[in-house]
Amino acid sequence: MNISHEHKIIWWAPERCGTKATAHIFSKLGFEYFADETETQHIVKRRSAELTRKQIDNGGIYYQSHSLKYPEKYSDYKIICNIRNPYDRMLSIFSNFTNVGSRFVYTKDNPQKLVNTFESFIREMLLYHKVSTEEDLEKKPLKKTYLSKYSFETQIPDFFIKMESLEEDLGKLDFVRESEIWKSGYIRDYLNQNPYINIKPYKFNNVYSLESAKRVYEYNKKQFIICDYDPFSFTRQELSNEEKMKFIHDIL
Repeated sequence: MNISHEHKIIWWAPERCGTKATAHIFSKLGFEYFADETETQHIVKRRSAELTRKQIDNGGIYYQSHSLKYPEKYSDYKIICNIRNPYDRMLSIFSNFTNVGSRFVYTKDNPQKLVNTFESFIREMLLYHKVSTEEDLEKKPLKKTYLSKYSFETQIPDFFIKMESLEEDLGKLDFVRESEIWKSGYIRDYLNQNPYINIKPYKFNNVYSLESAKRVYEYNKKQFIICDYDPFSFTRQELSNEEKMKFIHDIL
């Protein structure tokens, strides 16, 4: 659990949404990262002994929790949450957390191979819109760990920090905007120099087929709606109104 009692805020940090960078910033603004709701054990970054003194001084020793919990005893706390275009996030999960995705070498000569491989991954992960039981989820650990909890079924956060506008959205939070690290330009410089946010081997709107995009849209429809993400951002092509209507309303 990620929490600041000073600001009375719980921070949800779904994977692949710019949360490492946000955690670095929030660690300087009174947030603590705990292994569970008991708040007795901080999450320590792996291989912390290998961190330099500078990294430790910069708040690099703690690692954020990816658990999306909201303890009843903190019902008066606000929830803020990082989020990312679901098309982009799904590609990032494929690229970082699957063997085939992490080993795939993208070149200009084999773009269709990536499209086909990614489509197969999406089809396997999202063949059904809903997973009805915990037992079903246990059979698909990737879906359980990274996708099902991202539905916001029980609680919708009070504020979203979009990865696409990370600096802008952080600046909308009073406790960030009024901090010295915001006023000094530290946050801006840190984000601008962060390679994990700014450098990508390929863009998500190059790798989706119509089928894979439709499956991702259907599974993440709530995120598209509440965070105003463009459902047609999966492609660079200009879709006609008829194509857009067909994409939104047709059933696979």
